[in-house]
Amino acid sequence: MPGPSSSPAYDAVVAGASFAGLAAARRLRGRVLLLDRQAIGDGVTSACAAPRAIVEMMGATAAIQQVHDALVIHTPRGRAVWPLPEPFVTFDYRRFCLTAASGAGAEFRCVAVLGREGRRVRTSAGTVEARLLIDATGPRAALAGPLRGRRVAFGIESEVPVSVEPGLHFHFVPEIRDGYAWAFPCGGATRFGVLSYRGRTKLRPALERFMARWGVRAGAVHGGYLATGWTSGTTGDVFVAGDAAGHCLPLSGEGIRTAVLAGDRCGALAQRVLDGTLTHAEAVAAYRAFVARSRRRYRGLLWANLLVLGLPPRWLGAGARWLARPRVRGWFFRHYLGVMREEEGRSDATAVPSQATRRRDESRIRVPQGNGSHAESR
Repeated sequence: MPGPSSSPAYDAVVAGASFAGLAAARRLRGRVLLLDRQAIGDGVTSACAAPRAIVEMMGATAAIQQVHDALVIHTPRGRAVWPLPEPFVTFDYRRFCLTAASGAGAEFRCVAVLGREGRRVRTSAGTVEARLLIDATGPRAALAGPLRGRRVAFGIESEVPVSVEPGLHFHFVPEIRDGYAWAFPCGGATRFGVLSYRGRTKLRPALERFMARWGVRAGAVHGGYLATGWTSGTTGDVFVAGDAAGHCLPLSGEGIRTAVLAGDRCGALAQRVLDGTLTHAEAVAAYRAFVARSRRRYRGLLWANLLVLGLPPRWLGAGARWLARPRVRGWFFRHYLGVMREEEGRSDATAVPSQATRRRDESRIRVPQGNGSHAESR
């Protein structure tokens, strides 16, 4: 519910209550305020497909509707089946969000986030102030503002009660020449959608033509912008995660996995600031380093995206079949699923030494003795 015109300071304000914002809120303790202009679970814009491990990480397995073990790539010259190295699932957005939110101790207010002045967040119900701010408001980036290098695609989708064969189906078809279409089974229904890499928004006719292949018509349509660009993840002293930071992946348009992983990481680092084991500057540096480690993989997907846009349709089928070869497919998925997945043994603690750690280490060193030799550390 809306709050008063001004509020006392919070430990953290998380703007945006979808994938990235909920992941961050689940990591935070203390006085945490979660803001969104819609009720939690409303306003779905996603196809709601992600690795099962991501849904489990958010405590939302009850939202799973169907498990998938393959991608099926359809082109004008045929199709190629890519077995997945780990299961993906389609899930119910509202149930996912409500279940994930139940695991967070944050206070929620349904208000529009209008911007910020320093660490004061302006909303449609007044201002709130916090030690730490996290922007997970999607492509509009209400706290971070316009970030250099972000690009937007656009997609729409309609869910209808019709069955298609199992798997996550991607279609490169004449109906949408600057993107792709998809058919994602979700229990007793299927989500049909179309996406324009170039951000075209008048996609309803293309969606209708695509769905006509199954003899069905679009019902209620939802969708929105997908922001790519892989920015640094911070602006000033604000942590930025998900589409607000351009963390949606080129080529596939996948954004749930990266939003959850980015939100989880900046939430964990923000909590360490609140605990006093990291300074704010150290947490910002650690988060920027975490994002930067996946930039090369992001650029590889961006080049693949540009290649798909430039290839003649007849070559797409050959490329899809080549990528279906076990060794090539294994290499691709290692890189693709490696985005924001840390190397074994790396952790927040190793990303940057905290001032507290440095003080503790320095206290273990004795003052040099008069003969010039140093005593051993304890």
